[in-house]
Amino acid sequence: MGKAERILPASVDHHGFQIPRHLAWRTGRLDRFREVSDEHIAHLEAFGGLGGARHVVEIGCGVGRDAIPLMRVLPDDGSYLGIDIIRGSIDWAGANIAAKDARFRFVHFDVADKQHNPGGSEGMETYEIPCADGSQDLVFLYSVFTHMFPGDVARYLAEFQRVLRPGGCVLASMFTMDRGLISYLQAIGGGGLRALTFSHEVEEGFFHNDPEVVPGATAYSLDRLGVMVSNAGLVPERFVRGSWRKNGEFDVNGQDLVVLRKPAF
Repeated sequence: MGKAERILPASVDHHGFQIPRHLAWRTGRLDRFREVSDEHIAHLEAFGGLGGARHVVEIGCGVGRDAIPLMRVLPDDGSYLGIDIIRGSIDWAGANIAAKDARFRFVHFDVADKQHNPGGSEGMETYEIPCADGSQDLVFLYSVFTHMFPGDVARYLAEFQRVLRPGGCVLASMFTMDRGLISYLQAIGGGGLRALTFSHEVEEGFFHNDPEVVPGATAYSLDRLGVMVSNAGLVPERFVRGSWRKNGEFDVNGQDLVVLRKPAF
């Protein structure tokens, strides 16, 4: 008799929510789904001022991996807006999270994306986050800028500046690079789970892991990012080193974190 075939569960339990497996994997690794979520919340508390935030926006919210634990964190008069380009994830989060908690809202952004939303009808050029000017305390995004080109990143940064209150915070995970790191990454066979080397500097300070794969994985030098941040009217506050480089010098697991601030005055 042949070896019994393993039957995988149809859903992933996450803080009591049964998330369909086919949607959960599009948000992140299933073997570390809860662990990564816990790390994200800890980062928001340590670096993003989550404890003092009332109104929060998440870009790239997926199926609500981080929204679900935030149900226990946000104050009663707080609000959360999750935005994602995967329609199925947004529909599930709205029907299961927002339906139970009126503080939570999920919106589909139908931007064209070859990997996640190939049939999208919108572009980033004129995109506006559906929030009033100066209304949000915190904007966060995990592994979104890791796949974006400079013009699109700049558009998001400008929108963050618009929707944040004075003194509001941005916490973003991304890959940061410099030319001197390329040879090291090549020597060790690449950093992270996907053997990333970012060997192609397609523009000054903008690196692509493989120009043949669009959108693929992208990285920015801190200098290039700093110019983009300044042009958007934000200021860099903190850089937190991630473990993806595999060089033994890091502060958090995974990607780097950048903390930005809208000036208080």
